[in-house]
Amino acid sequence: MLVRLSGQRDVLDESVASEAATQLDRWVTRYDYSTLEDGRSALQARYDVNGLMAFMADRGASVWSMPRSRVLLWLVDQGAGRGEMVVEDHPLYAHLIAEAQRRGLTLVIPEWDNQDQERLNVADVRGRFDQQLHDASSRYPHELIAAAVLYQGEPATVNWRVLKDKTVLEEGREKTANSEDAVTALIDNVTDQLAERYGVKGEMTDLRTLLVVDEVDQLQDWFALQQFLGGLSGMRRASLEQVSATTLTFRLDFSASDEQLRNLLELSPRLQACPDAVVSGPQWHYCWR
Repeated sequence: MLVRLSGQRDVLDESVASEAATQLDRWVTRYDYSTLEDGRSALQARYDVNGLMAFMADRGASVWSMPRSRVLLWLVDQGAGRGEMVVEDHPLYAHLIAEAQRRGLTLVIPEWDNQDQERLNVADVRGRFDQQLHDASSRYPHELIAAAVLYQGEPATVNWRVLKDKTVLEEGREKTANSEDAVTALIDNVTDQLAERYGVKGEMTDLRTLLVVDEVDQLQDWFALQQFLGGLSGMRRASLEQVSATTLTFRLDFSASDEQLRNLLELSPRLQACPDAVVSGPQWHYCWR
């Protein structure tokens, strides 16, 4: 659970892990039994997620907020032929989903139906044709796109990229013993990079950021913006300071660096830095799209 909430595998080496382990009764709120497909019963534990995240933040551990960015994954298993998409009926699909759950990565898997295949083919993913990738992705809810190609063999190799809009945020290449290990490496590497980018390790500071947002002309947009800012990891308080026509000014009490705050703000598809913004003083100028 600590690995899921922080997004970091090495959180188990920190003192917060051993301290949390001595207070299991505090974090586990309920036990349930569920029935598996083969008829066996499995014990499930329900956690006080909010309390555990607050505990981690108070002790300086990295916390990755929830709900997290949805990652639309186009994974091609190259195999010995032209390649095939890893979707629900693929042999690696169950392992892929299990590994994403283990790390707390929110995956969206495409249908790979006729509509997808009219816009995209496996060669487009392999060849990094991003326009086709974005065209096919437009029908799915997502904030980020991951494109990966798995080459089977000894060793197996997986190449991967994570894109935000048309910008490549992260990319990498991993060699492993077999295809299942390659899928595990893919999920671990993507999650590690996103947690590093969007996770927040709190620190005490007296600094405050003024965020000016233009073009907020609907009440529901005002509410959506307030909810988004207040829900960010490390956001202690997002206070509305001023309203002028369609411009809102927020004072943000954020517990980490400006760079981390910028990274989190970019997760909103509707909040973008104004292209010709000129403001006085320590203010950030964004526009609502």
